[in-house]
Formats: sequence, C-alpha cells, structure tokens
Amino acid sequence: MAKPNVFSCLFFLLLSVSISKGDWCVVKFSAPDPPLQSFLDSACSKLDCSPVRPGGSCYEPNDLKRHASWVLDLNYRTNNVCPLDIGTIAITDPSYGTCHYP
Repeated sequence: MAKPNVFSCLFFLLLSVSISKGDWCVVKFSAPDPPLQSFLDSACSKLDCSPVRPGGSCYEPNDLKRHASWVLDLNYRTNNVCPLDIGTIAITDPSYGTCHYP
C-alpha cells in the first residue's frame, strides 16, 4: 500500500480546518466603493442590516468595507451567494470586538 505524501496530508489538513472552522464571504480588497454601496443599498432593502447601522454591534468603525463585508456574509448565509465581483471566500473568522459574523 502506498504511503501518503506530504502534499496530500497538507491538503487534507487544510481541508479539515476550513470545514471545521467554516467560511465567510467578505469584501475583496480591490473592490471599489460604488459597487459596495450599491450592494449594501440593495441587500439591506431585503435583509436585516441593523448590526451595521448606527448603534449596531458592527457599526463602529463606520467603514464601508467593514459594513459591506458583514452584509456580504449575511447574504451568503441567507442566499448561499457570494458575489465574486466584490466578495471573496475567507476561511478565517472576520469577527472583531462586539461584531460577530453570522
């Protein structure tokens, strides 16, 4: 029987980490502000975006990319869609402080 090589072991280790920890849809670093704002306006007309509104747990810092990341992930959880023109899949939990991603 063949022994597994280092690369196959590493692949399965990384796969198990991403499966056990989850994944999140977050803003792509290169995404320009106008499409992000358009996405927020559209998504928040259908989803509960109260955490990224004033007084919400994810409002501070008041930053478009942070707000859009939270809403992208909410959209991902709700509709199973991560729009790859402005978003990307992350395997590290982007939650911070009192802001917890869905």
